[in-house]
Amino acid sequence: MKNKISYVTDEIRENWNDQMWWRHRIGARVISPFHTKIHPTRKGSVYVTDEDWDILVVLDACRADLFESVVDTGIFDSYKRVTSPGSRTPEWARQNFQSHDLGDTVYISSNGWVSTVLDDTFYKLVEVWQETDGPPRPEDITEAALSAHDEFPNKRLIVHYLQPHRPFLESDIGFDKSFSDNPWQALGNGDTDVETIWALYQQNLEAVFDEAYELASDLPGRAVMTADHGNLLGERTYPLPIRLYGHPEGVRHPGLVEVPWAVIESGERPQILNEGITETTADDGESVKNHLEALGYV
Repeated sequence: MKNKISYVTDEIRENWNDQMWWRHRIGARVISPFHTKIHPTRKGSVYVTDEDWDILVVLDACRADLFESVVDTGIFDSYKRVTSPGSRTPEWARQNFQSHDLGDTVYISSNGWVSTVLDDTFYKLVEVWQETDGPPRPEDITEAALSAHDEFPNKRLIVHYLQPHRPFLESDIGFDKSFSDNPWQALGNGDTDVETIWALYQQNLEAVFDEAYELASDLPGRAVMTADHGNLLGERTYPLPIRLYGHPEGVRHPGLVEVPWAVIESGERPQILNEGITETTADDGESVKNHLEALGYV
C-alpha cells in the first residue's frame, strides 16, 4: 500500500499541470469502468468469430463516419455500421479471439498489440511489422496477404492494415516532438485544430482503401471490411463530460466503437479446413516495444 501511494503521488507531482495526462487518468479510472460495467457495456457488440466471412479486412482505427465520408458504400454488396467490442486494438483482440482455437485462420498482422495479447490462437500469425522498416504500409500488408492466400488457400484470412491509424502517411506536418508526433495529443493541447486532423485522417484512409478493396474483391469468397475501433477528436463523454482524444481503452463512445461492416461477395467460396493452431514464435519484447514506439504508444 505504501509503495502504491508513493507511486500515485510521484505521478501526480510529475504530471499535475498536464491536461492530457489528467484526461487519460480520468478516462481509465472513471469513464472506462463506468462504460464497461454499468452503461452502456459491450451489449450489442459484433464479435467477428461469430460472423460469416472468408476474408476479414481490418482497417485499424477507422471510425464509421470517417469511412462513410471517404468511401462510396454503394460499391459493396451490403453495408451497415456495427458496434466493436473494443476501443483499442489489444482490447478488440482479446474480446474477439482470446481463448479461441482458430486453426482455420491465418492472421496478417500490422499491429504488434495483437502479438502481446494473443498466444497460440491461429493456424498462423504473420507479423508483417517485424519485417518492415518502420510501420507497415498498405502494400506491405497486401503482399503478405496474397502470399498467405497462395500458401494456405483453404484458410480464412484476417488482413489487418495499419492505416488509417497514425502515422499519417501523406502528411508533411511534423507534430511537436514533445508529443511523440502524436496528433491527438497536439489536438488536445490546442496546437492544431479538428479540421486539420480530420483531413489528415481522411487522407490516411484514402491511402489504404483502394489497396484493401482490391484485395478483398480479387480473393475468392465472402470478404468483410471493418475496423477494430475508431478515434476521438475531442468529443465529450459521460458520466464526466470531459473531452477525450485518440482511442482510450474501455470507452464506449460511438466515435470509438461504431465501425463499418462492408460485405463483398467474390465468386465461389473456398473450402475452409481447420488443421489446428501453431505456436507463436517467442519474442523477447524488444521488437514489440520498438514497433509500438514507432506508433507513438511507448
